[in-house]
Amino acid sequence: MATDSGDDPENPVKTAPAEGHMPAPRPPEISRSVVNAMMLKLAKWPSKAPAPNALLDLIRKLAKERRIGFLDHADERLAERGFDIFDVYQTLENGHFADDIKAGANEGEWKVKIVDTPEGTSRKMGVVTIVVKDKRLLIKTVEWEDR
Repeated sequence: MATDSGDDPENPVKTAPAEGHMPAPRPPEISRSVVNAMMLKLAKWPSKAPAPNALLDLIRKLAKERRIGFLDHADERLAERGFDIFDVYQTLENGHFADDIKAGANEGEWKVKIVDTPEGTSRKMGVVTIVVKDKRLLIKTVEWEDR
């Protein structure tokens, strides 16, 4: 025997519910933007920027271990601006922060610009560096600081 709710597998036609019996209201649909906003509020990242001295020590350590990768943009700027890889190493190992520590694009990433004067020049070089999960450095770009 078919029920009023249309749950009979032999009769796929849904019938109207009996008078006085209303189906439960469906919850409103939530858009992706609302979910993303909720997730950002609940996310633990970035909790707090690392202490500047600790981050600088970590950058110097990773640079000395040569745990460094380069974005294509940074490779192009090295050649275009007359820098070489050793200028980058020197700046990372001996430089100082030129600005505040910022959260990177992903969890566990911190972005900062390190500045130093490369050997053989009086100009300052800036190296925009992303520290990735305290395990490696990713060089975003290199630039002269006086332009």
